[in-house]
Amino acid sequence: MTRRAVKLLLSLLATSVGGCVPPHNDTVMQGNANGVVVNFVGDVGQTLLLARQFCARYERIPVLHETKQENAYYFCLKPVAAPHPTP
Repeated sequence: MTRRAVKLLLSLLATSVGGCVPPHNDTVMQGNANGVVVNFVGDVGQTLLLARQFCARYERIPVLHETKQENAYYFCLKPVAAPHPTP
């Protein structure tokens, strides 16, 4: 390869690597059986999976309470059983 071709190849490689999107860095900050705080970057919707995993430890489901700055606050609630129909 000529020097010009090598430079072009390196330039294209650097451009393609530089355009990569970093992975989400969403992190559970703190929590207990009653709730969890998830710090997020970008889309708050991406925090639901972490909240589900955290609340599942206590056999509960997450319900988004509020977001402030880059934190999503979830309640961990016990699932409500559907009532049985009476004959």
